[in-house]
Amino acid sequence: MKIGIIGAMDVEVAELIESMENIKKDTISGIVYYEGTLQGKDVVVAKCGIGKVHAAVCAQTMILKYNPAAIINTGVAGSLSASLDIGDLVVSNKVVQHDFDTSGVGDPIGLISGIDLIEIPCPEMLVEKIEASAKKIENTKVFVGTIASGDQFICSASKKDYIVENFKALCAEMEGAAIGHVCYLNNVDFCIIRAISDKADGSAHMDFPAFVQVAAKKSINLINNFLKTV
Repeated sequence: MKIGIIGAMDVEVAELIESMENIKKDTISGIVYYEGTLQGKDVVVAKCGIGKVHAAVCAQTMILKYNPAAIINTGVAGSLSASLDIGDLVVSNKVVQHDFDTSGVGDPIGLISGIDLIEIPCPEMLVEKIEASAKKIENTKVFVGTIASGDQFICSASKKDYIVENFKALCAEMEGAAIGHVCYLNNVDFCIIRAISDKADGSAHMDFPAFVQVAAKKSINLINNFLKTV
């Protein structure tokens, strides 16, 4: 069974790639795919780039070329909940696109045209395995819930409030729901994991550079823990 792993930035996947063995590389549409083994398991790892289009292109290509049994999207996110602190982990049980809005023609906010869903669900068994792997990381709180994605870096209290009010999401980022959308269309299991790197409340310019490295390390540790259970 092959596991696909996607991150948006170097800091989210570089350590995983460095730890891989028997690597074969291929570049498609400007994205480099690293196929090999990690923790003794067959994996393919890619840095997709920031935003939903890059994420979707990467996920679809990964599915067509490498046929993974599941795709895990790893990285960092901004907290939308007072309960989440920097360094905490969020595991998705569903994903939403907070910037998908056809309400002007009478649709509910967030309804994704073509699949007629607001919330794309993650497979329960995969979520449970990843949650268990997350709980092995010391001094880290783990939350399971909705992760919201959009082509915006959320850094204002008003936008944060909008996402919480409409989607009840725990955190916001820029790729996960696009990957979930592609996986749903292709009937491929997926889950999004995020370590909190900022509070998404206007203080991101102070928090993000300082904490992104720490947060990304948490997500990488979670991936390694998970692969040991596959």
